Amino acid sequence: MSYSDNDADQDFIAAALPAFISEAVEQTEAIETLLLELEEQPDNRELLDSLFRCAHTVKGSAGIFGLNKVVEFTHHVETLLDQMREGQIVLDPRLSTLLLRCNDQIKLLVATATDDAADTPEQKDERADLVIQLRALTEAPAQTKASPGAPAATPVAVGGLTRWTISARFGPDTFRNGMDPLSIARYLAGMGKVLSMRCGIEAVPSLANLNPETCYLSFGMELESAASREEVEGAFSFVADDCQLDVSAPETHEQKLARQLEEMPETPRLGDMLVSVGALTQDRLSEVLSTQQQSRGMPQMPKSKIGDLLETQAGVAPEVVAAALGKQQKLRESSSAGEEGRYIRVQADRLDAVINLLGELVIAGAGATLLAREAGEVALTEANLHMNSLIEEIRNGTLGLRMVPVGETFSRFRRVVRDTASSLGKEVNFEIVGGEAELDKSMVEKIADPLMHLVRNSLDHGLEPPQERLAAGKPSAGRLTLSAQHETGSILIRIEDDGRGINRERVLQRAWNRGLVEQGVVPSDDAINMLIFEPGFSTAEQVTNLSGRGVGMDVVRRNIEALRGSLKLTSNPGQGLQVDIRLPLTLAIIDGFLVGVGGSKFVLPLESVVEVIEAGGSHVKVDKTGRHCLELRGAVLPVVRLRTLYSVESTHTDRVSVVVVNSTRGKYGIEVEVLLGQQQTVIKPLGRLFKTLRGISGSSILGSGEVALILDVNSLGSLVTAEKAPGVAMAGESTAL
Repeated sequence: MSYSDNDADQDFIAAALPAFISEAVEQTEAIETLLLELEEQPDNRELLDSLFRCAHTVKGSAGIFGLNKVVEFTHHVETLLDQMREGQIVLDPRLSTLLLRCNDQIKLLVATATDDAADTPEQKDERADLVIQLRALTEAPAQTKASPGAPAATPVAVGGLTRWTISARFGPDTFRNGMDPLSIARYLAGMGKVLSMRCGIEAVPSLANLNPETCYLSFGMELESAASREEVEGAFSFVADDCQLDVSAPETHEQKLARQLEEMPETPRLGDMLVSVGALTQDRLSEVLSTQQQSRGMPQMPKSKIGDLLETQAGVAPEVVAAALGKQQKLRESSSAGEEGRYIRVQADRLDAVINLLGELVIAGAGATLLAREAGEVALTEANLHMNSLIEEIRNGTLGLRMVPVGETFSRFRRVVRDTASSLGKEVNFEIVGGEAELDKSMVEKIADPLMHLVRNSLDHGLEPPQERLAAGKPSAGRLTLSAQHETGSILIRIEDDGRGINRERVLQRAWNRGLVEQGVVPSDDAINMLIFEPGFSTAEQVTNLSGRGVGMDVVRRNIEALRGSLKLTSNPGQGLQVDIRLPLTLAIIDGFLVGVGGSKFVLPLESVVEVIEAGGSHVKVDKTGRHCLELRGAVLPVVRLRTLYSVESTHTDRVSVVVVNSTRGKYGIEVEVLLGQQQTVIKPLGRLFKTLRGISGSSILGSGEVALILDVNSLGSLVTAEKAPGVAMAGESTAL
């Protein structure tokens, strides 16, 4: 059975396609973000240039893999963006909507790159319709492309063909890295006309010494194309580290100057660059700068750009000025590009495997510490302490690898807010605050859906239509803010709007009708607000595409509580609603404070612990859930006795300790019998049987092999400060833990 070129191409695609898809997904997400930002800053040239580069990158990379559908469709988008850069087309809301729809199609084509069946006839029809709209814009006369009232831009002439001489020598690991020189050659052939092609086989050894996995090939090509040098070199982007590449062409004087500008060291000022390569003299530059200064000082004169003056007054060729401006732009981006070059892609499952092994290492370290203490060997104890400090550093560094800014997730909601507000006929000013706050990547992925429900709920139920807002004395455009900030050991995510707020009377009436609250009983405002999270609960008068079926908000609460998080609503009727979500920073490993009650062990998150005090023992009167109070520096401190709360078998002691902790409800105390000190705690999930256990968020394995329960400080705080003593949801039975 022979191994054909087609087989080699398929192997190349299979090996390298995941990398392309991952990069293309990032590029399409960037396109959406840039488009939404460009709507707010239509004159921002840097945003427009970045937008064009993203589309060009997707198109170029797709061409290497032979993904013609992606290339053909993205080419139309790229053409439109290029004309926008030249000032021939002006961005408006209608055009922005068109480009967002086009980006959705690019996302779909990338996601289904290897599955032709996924490209349904409906998708093909929609894509064809988008192409018609794109071509209607790009092929229209220049004076008809700008928005009404905008000055007509002068079309830029397209340069002629260039004869490129390409020489490429591939490294020995090219095949092993999943690359195929033949695919690159085919892609280049699609960029123009191949005048000649030569395959270099000088490095191929004798058959006895030939390794079929090693690449010995090189090729030379003469290509006639309208493509730029960067576009030709871009065909080799995936083999840049495994290829010696030389791309050249017969140079005109202007091209030589442009090349010198590209190769020169960093020179920030435009005029200095042109003087250094001999494109103009210092005297001419001084005259140009003087003219520009005069235009700024005389309001009646039109302000002149330095690039235009260099062409018209100093006679510098347009392509040389363009090369200098391009060099200047690259210098601005060099710092950010340098940072990007320091990143490395790692598969998430590999990182998760390292985190799991780290958890086992923490448990093993705790066991070694216990054995060292029992042995009483000073040297062994010191060595073990040093090892544990190293484990802690590794833990902090490794967990930091999974921390990502929440702003990346927040930015996705710009499109949701834009489209949802448009469909509802509402005007919304959407603001993101604190996007740089970091959260564990696994948490970010799981919080995205609950946030989506809450944002849509604010848009649908909270914010009023423009007419209603104006009648209420509010601005016609509503305000929706999504913010994040770090608190002690957790992150606070807040969704806030200036809409109607919660109609408590309507919520309470619906709760009475559905039997959620006993008829005539009026709970506290906070309790009424939280009723909207009950399964199937809805106050909508009619079902719409967005809401009205009572589905979603109960899932929001369930998902957030599954992440050991908490929800709080603050409603000001007629003024707005604030939803606070508090989440732990990570679901993996925490610093814990170990305590004991009888034979049971409990762990408190260390960042929540304020202090430890002594208190009275069995003579203190408590209610059925173990609640009582004590005086702390002139203030009343609510306290919960774990022994009573969880019916733990223990020998009653006269003196006990109270651990004072911070929670969302304020400070309170947890009465325990033994203080066992600080230790790293690996969080293990609770089994289904224990899901309803109040005040417990997880479990951990100690170095001795015992199981300790991790206390949920916020949930326990709600239980301690409740007006009436709630029952402990544990099947009503006493349980020795």
